[in-house]
Amino acid sequence: MPELTIPAHLHQSTPRQAEKLRELMSRFGRARRRAYNLLRKGVNKSEIERSLQEETGLNARYVKDALNSVKDLPPNVTFGGKYNQELRMRHKISKDEYKTRRNSIIISRGEKYHKGNLNLRVIHEDDQLKLRINVGNREWIYPRLYIPRKYLDKYSHLLDGSKPYQVIIKRRDNDSGYDVKVAVRVNPEVRESRRVMALDVNSGHIDYAVLNENLELIQVGKIECQALLHASRYKRENLLHQLVDKIAGIAKHFNAKVVVGKLNTGKFSSWNSRANRRVKQMLQYKLRQILGYKLPLQGVPVEERSEAWTTKLGQELAPLIGLDVHKASSIMFALKIINYEKFEELRSSFKGEELHRGVRADEDDGSPSARLSVGSGLTAPRQAQSLACNEVTTQCDGGYPATPGSWGLSQFAESLKPNLVRKTVKVKI
Repeated sequence: MPELTIPAHLHQSTPRQAEKLRELMSRFGRARRRAYNLLRKGVNKSEIERSLQEETGLNARYVKDALNSVKDLPPNVTFGGKYNQELRMRHKISKDEYKTRRNSIIISRGEKYHKGNLNLRVIHEDDQLKLRINVGNREWIYPRLYIPRKYLDKYSHLLDGSKPYQVIIKRRDNDSGYDVKVAVRVNPEVRESRRVMALDVNSGHIDYAVLNENLELIQVGKIECQALLHASRYKRENLLHQLVDKIAGIAKHFNAKVVVGKLNTGKFSSWNSRANRRVKQMLQYKLRQILGYKLPLQGVPVEERSEAWTTKLGQELAPLIGLDVHKASSIMFALKIINYEKFEELRSSFKGEELHRGVRADEDDGSPSARLSVGSGLTAPRQAQSLACNEVTTQCDGGYPATPGSWGLSQFAESLKPNLVRKTVKVKI
């Protein structure tokens, strides 16, 4: 179930509210650090919760949330961040300021039977939106909460208590205010589609093909995203969201399901340093994450499937239809999703020839093959030799029969050619 995040911030809190919130953050930060240390020592969770309630004075829900926020952290974590720690070591910030930055977050998970969230609850009071914060000892504060209008108009119904939601309060380092994130798990209405939009993710661009259930080519194109390769870490995520919005717009226009490959670039290693660098710059894992939660919220179905053999067959299809390898690979990927039997027929015929050439075929786990460094679809591929039929022997190169009524790569290529006219588009983010 995808999770929708609504950004907000606290607005115009009184001095008393600000002091109570700082005190609560200090106790919650202490609970997180103590829970982390006790977990590393192997202390039982129930014992940790009991001792933290006594030490910090927080209620059971805050303590459980503090424990849950650190239970999956790796060893040797620096609370507050290494950057702030280095600032303190160089005497750029004071000891009190460093402690303030270490205690700068509150996390509270919601429960449905408690009307959304018991400790941090979004409420309407005096015609204003407020965040009711439980500061302990049966005491609450009610600072004003500002949510951008575009989010409030679309998602205010999710904050009425009918669904549980998680609230995270984060203090800014310059102590200029508090950012708030409200995360709600939703079950979107995803429409059914008989078309498939298959993505071929590459370094600097994404090629796609849209096919219907009759294997008719609707559109093939490229989305340029070269800016991702040179953007800063903070700008890169915004560009990824723009890229996903472009993909969603195309998929909604054609009423198509989006399919993206499960490519494990972490296992790729080549003697070619340029190929290594370009593969690592693909950001395909982060892209798949954003696609996975953002597209269903817009009613677009999305799947992750194995791309095994799509690049190899795309290399053979490309010269037959006059497209580059990336677009041909996306067409083969769409074929694999729509009609796996026909794709398997092509793969089986091609597999014997591929093994005969001495090329390893180990894409079944989604990992790039050994052929990647010498011309795969991920880097700068060379055009493969055509599997065009030999008119004398009436036999297709690669083992595909050309007898009337049979189905092979050349027949598939011929069926695509009538639909290639004015079907190729180019989009930039």
